[in-house]
Amino acid sequence: MSGAQRITLVDHVADAVALLGAVRTTEVIPVDGRAVGRVAVREQRALVDVPGHDNSQMDGFALAARDLQSPGARVMLPLGPTIAAGDEPAELAPGTARAIMTGAPIPAGAELVIPVEESAEGRFTAADEVSETGSAHTVTLTPTSVAAGRFVRRRGSDTRRGDTVLREGRLLTPARIAHLAACGVGEVEVDVPLRAVVLSTGSEVQSRASLAGAAPAPGSLFDANGPGLAAALTEAGAEVVHVGAVPDDAGALLAHLRRVIQTLNVDLVVTSGGVSMGAFEVVRHAADHDGVTLAFPTVALQPGGPQGIGFVEVDGRRVPWLAFPGNPVSALLSCELIARPALGAPARRRLHLPVQLEAEESSPAALDQYRRARVLPSGRVRLVGGASSHLIGGYAAADALVLIPSGTAAVRDGDLLETLLIPGGDS
Repeated sequence: MSGAQRITLVDHVADAVALLGAVRTTEVIPVDGRAVGRVAVREQRALVDVPGHDNSQMDGFALAARDLQSPGARVMLPLGPTIAAGDEPAELAPGTARAIMTGAPIPAGAELVIPVEESAEGRFTAADEVSETGSAHTVTLTPTSVAAGRFVRRRGSDTRRGDTVLREGRLLTPARIAHLAACGVGEVEVDVPLRAVVLSTGSEVQSRASLAGAAPAPGSLFDANGPGLAAALTEAGAEVVHVGAVPDDAGALLAHLRRVIQTLNVDLVVTSGGVSMGAFEVVRHAADHDGVTLAFPTVALQPGGPQGIGFVEVDGRRVPWLAFPGNPVSALLSCELIARPALGAPARRRLHLPVQLEAEESSPAALDQYRRARVLPSGRVRLVGGASSHLIGGYAAADALVLIPSGTAAVRDGDLLETLLIPGGDS
């Protein structure tokens, strides 16, 4: 099916999310190095307090605040048994101190830790390593502070049991994996990567491999969309299993597509080109064939207005198909704004920043326009390259996308605009 309706980007993204939602699945994996880069599909709560007990932040001596006088005043105390990390919590005899190692449990009755550097020796000696029966050894301390709680890590001061430690849709980073492990979480539910095929359409498009290092013939060009979309989909969590280029022949496109889907068990088709209003729009022509259901809404977006969405039937399966425009910026922007959320990738950070312009910039008032930009050290954002959808060099130099919303005919220096932060850009 086809149509020429103009819809909002929000509505089109919702359609894409629903389309891919029918084929997305989850799996439970261990919380270890294999989890890095995956995306959580359910929140996780801490199973224990972190730390699990009051413990020492320093190598030093645990004692009660009442056994000290004032900062700088020397005090000599009998020395009880040493407490090592991993020991069970014990007690402090009144009027004594106990040598304690970093991470070791604070004994009941102790209120602070005096660092070993503030002892007369300035370090631990063999005499400090006394047996559990205690000894007549003493320690002389000159504390710089006598405040209760000094160098004591309180139980649960990092995380409390029951706290939410991972939210749905969050990327599993090394720090988050470490936090989950510390909280007793051993497994996490994540999305299973969709297996995607990427095809660039157009008889003029040539893959570098097919040219064996030669330059494209006059009228032809290197395929930029295939590598670019494959990289963008991979970063969004998909597993790209095939990248290719096909000519403007709907029958050849579908034959190639079905062969790849059958051979590689593909879950998602992403194509670029062939969705506009020209005479050789191969994806539109493919929609007239049996087993293909595609709609072609015009999204109120620049660049990237012409879109295709639907599915192709292969062996009784409906394989989702996202069809993007052919210009490189339009294709990559479509992947960023449409495929990425549909795949369940973590949302990019969005800020409202003042734009830095030398002259007023016009914008189509009926459309949401995304411009490539760089965030400056000043906290302002500067547009890079022009608005045209073929200027991929400007996209490569960008680390942000600035939204000029519909209803805005012109942007002036200092205007506050929503800014989407993306990886990349010049250093």
